[in-house]
Amino acid sequence: MKLYNELADWWPLMSPHTEYEEEAGLYLEIVKRYHPDIQKAVEFGSGGGSNAYYLKRHFSMTLTDLSPNMLKVSRELNPDCEHIEGDMRNLDLGEEFDLVFIHDAITYFTDKSDLLAVMHNAKKHLNKKGILMIMTDQFEETFKPSTGHGGSDQGKRGMRYLEWTYDNDPEDKTTETEYVYVMREEDGRVVREFDHSKDGLFSMPEWEGLLAQAGFQAHFERVEYEDVEGNFFAIVATF
Repeated sequence: MKLYNELADWWPLMSPHTEYEEEAGLYLEIVKRYHPDIQKAVEFGSGGGSNAYYLKRHFSMTLTDLSPNMLKVSRELNPDCEHIEGDMRNLDLGEEFDLVFIHDAITYFTDKSDLLAVMHNAKKHLNKKGILMIMTDQFEETFKPSTGHGGSDQGKRGMRYLEWTYDNDPEDKTTETEYVYVMREEDGRVVREFDHSKDGLFSMPEWEGLLAQAGFQAHFERVEYEDVEGNFFAIVATF
């Protein structure tokens, strides 16, 4: 996506880290129920580092992402965290953690073999008491077409976006999202861009089965907060 590459420096205006405090707090509550003494965590697909900004107050965070541009954004927000460029399917950090956290970046995988590779790699990075937490955006059981909008201003710069998520083919295990970005530069110039993503749409039993293949037991935890309507679930995977 353009947003994670050539447009990455607009990310803090599209999705400010200040909007993540409640969300990160709910994630923390869930992981603490399964592992109350987390000391060291790694996030796969950490993006702009907004969740890490709050989670790092409770344990050390290593942040990894495929996009060097998004890592640059995150370094500015989280200079105290180690940042490593790599693909969550096969990166090797050479150490074990109490928690592997994967936010919505995992939603971009549309092939089960990729999901399984991520799960195996997460297991390789966990110690014997470690847990994996996955926050995919959608499940077959709960998916509904939707539209969204947002954005913010930062000085004279500003960004607004519109997104539309739909399922073009209910048989292909994917959904589509179209984006429109409107960006105002400091000099008043306005730029418009279009973007697109194709995302995986799998059922809860499919997620459970893949995690079992990787050696995990899956637990589905309902997450409820003001900015999200409907059924939203975290997957906590234990040994």
